[in-house]
Amino acid sequence: MTGEAICDLLNPLIGKSGTIFMMVSRIGQVGFATNENRKLTSVAVRPDGLIRLEREASWTVIDPAEVVAVAWNGDPEESAGQFL
Repeated sequence: MTGEAICDLLNPLIGKSGTIFMMVSRIGQVGFATNENRKLTSVAVRPDGLIRLEREASWTVIDPAEVVAVAWNGDPEESAGQFL
């Protein structure tokens, strides 16, 4: 998946609560929660091609070449989770 595609999928989720999941090749499912205290604040492609996801109190860097799927669950209290 390209960095731009991941940004296009995740940018509409900025400021929303829920759980974002990514299926990463050779690793499996990676997920992180966004809630009132830890909202997603930005998603950007870095100059080296990696994706930087920022929350109010943390950040994550992901290699988009290893991401094969992206999922979002906007109601984590009502669901057991998303499995890819």
